[in-house]
Amino acid sequence: MKYLVLMSVFLGSLSAFSQDLAYDCKNTQIFVDKIVKNEAITGRVKGLPTNVMNNYKVVFYVKTNRWYVHPYKYQQNQEPGLSFAKLNANGEYSIKTLRRDVPSKKMVAILVPNNYVIKSESVRLHPLFGKFGGLLKNYCSYTTVQGNGDFFVE
Repeated sequence: MKYLVLMSVFLGSLSAFSQDLAYDCKNTQIFVDKIVKNEAITGRVKGLPTNVMNNYKVVFYVKTNRWYVHPYKYQQNQEPGLSFAKLNANGEYSIKTLRRDVPSKKMVAILVPNNYVIKSESVRLHPLFGKFGGLLKNYCSYTTVQGNGDFFVE
């Protein structure tokens, strides 16, 4: 009986969270405005309610042979600016970028809740059958930038 009660509370909290995510993200779009080699990636988020901006972060992945978090490998309790960017009050973000020896085929910027667990690498961007694995399993919005190895959007 305890197990059933705990499970129902857990599932209820998940559905409440997903309802909040669905409401917050209903009309949300993320844009990558500028990429300056070895300096920064800057962009903005539109449509996210201003009262929940601080509940979300932007995570960047680049595609080579698999998807890798960019620019630095994620470590637990890491500050913003190394593996993810926080949004300011206007929905703008900025993160340092580095050019690596291996050219990237694509980059994706993903808007996710703060409790999203950042994976340092993944084979899949999209979840298998919409449910299993993948970097976009619990996202709010994302955008993909096609790569030429250097990623200039100026």
